Amino acid sequence: MPLLARLISEHSSHFVSRSALTAPAVLAGLGIAAHHTTPWADPANALSTEALQRLLAEVRWEREARYWDGVAAKAGATGRLNFSGGVKDSGGRVADALLYPGTEAGRRIRGQ
Repeated sequence: MPLLARLISEHSSHFVSRSALTAPAVLAGLGIAAHHTTPWADPANALSTEALQRLLAEVRWEREARYWDGVAAKAGATGRLNFSGGVKDSGGRVADALLYPGTEAGRRIRGQ
């Protein structure tokens, strides 16, 4: 609970502005990433809360195709993002992008 409260508090502006962080797939991916900080997480994949915070620090939460297309959303012909894809599939892609910043998706959501 303390980690969840901290995440909500530190990212409250993104929740209020209805950024990409509020999309179900992004929340699912964040939950998967946060799971790695729990005491029952697999020790091989465990993270400290500080390590998770560092991974989240550079993420671009704006609802823009250049960050989220192909990760948690699909861009339509007009360029408008649609976050209504499958949470199960997209949540896993988001988690991978959050946890592995060196991947293509990890660099994308960080604007690199």
